[in-house]
Amino acid sequence: MTISSARASFRVLMSVSLLALAGGHLGCAQGEFRLGDPFDRQLSLSESQHRYTVFMRWSQFQKAKAFVAKDEQEDFLLQTKALKDARFTDYESDPVELDEEKEMATIRVTYTVYTPSLPYEVEVNEIQEWTRNGVGNNWSVHSNFEGLNKLAAN
Repeated sequence: MTISSARASFRVLMSVSLLALAGGHLGCAQGEFRLGDPFDRQLSLSESQHRYTVFMRWSQFQKAKAFVAKDEQEDFLLQTKALKDARFTDYESDPVELDEEKEMATIRVTYTVYTPSLPYEVEVNEIQEWTRNGVGNNWSVHSNFEGLNKLAAN
């Protein structure tokens, strides 16, 4: 190999490397690739949590149940019976608290609801503990509601 062909090869290699770095950086900005989470588990958690919470917001509890841990689905449906007449007007999710050691994420969601028999809005809190089996993206929620007694009392 001559010196000029070695230089040309080096320039091509550097150009490809720079393009790869620039492409990786752009991908990061668009959420397509993150060095700290190459399997996009956080993005999958965000999507799962958002879909579940939207199902809850629109009182689609049977659809939300698909995200609930299998052994807790019956209890989940019993808890959501208190919400069957509820009208959700808003919800707000707190930031995700990640516990990498336990491979768990906790999110507190506050729903604002009223019922036809309750002429004012009340807040119902849900503590969502998200876990997954192995390294896959199949997240499931363990749900705990606070404030359902406000709706049941009326």
